[in-house]
Amino acid sequence: MPRAARVRKAAGPEGQPDALALRRGSRKKAPTTAADAPTSVRRLLESYDLENVHWSEDDDRHVMVVAILTRGDAAAKRWLQSVLSTSEVRELVRRYRGAGCAEPDRERLRKQLDLSTVDIPARPYLGMERGIARRDSRSG
Repeated sequence: MPRAARVRKAAGPEGQPDALALRRGSRKKAPTTAADAPTSVRRLLESYDLENVHWSEDDDRHVMVVAILTRGDAAAKRWLQSVLSTSEVRELVRRYRGAGCAEPDRERLRKQLDLSTVDIPARPYLGMERGIARRDSRSG
């Protein structure tokens, strides 16, 4: 395949080539279910029935992507980059607006994907330390 065709094929929504996709050459095949994902990803989804988490379903793919971005190790993140472009990941996370995530994870997603609080709105969050401090102050 001529290089120009590869560049067009790897272009993002703005028509700019996805540099990571160009370096990789071709994308890995996405899994059918989470059970088909590498161990580094399956470990993040232990509480799910992996055979019933389908990559083709946006809701399920979002769960996998958020787990990888918020709790995944380098191997899980490399795998994600091999099956989805950065722009695809950003668009998926933006579309769900932080659903299912507490504020610390929402902030992590904003930083990793260069998104704003318009894309992923902030949520009130009472972290563990604040809850313990409150309980201690009431008992004294």
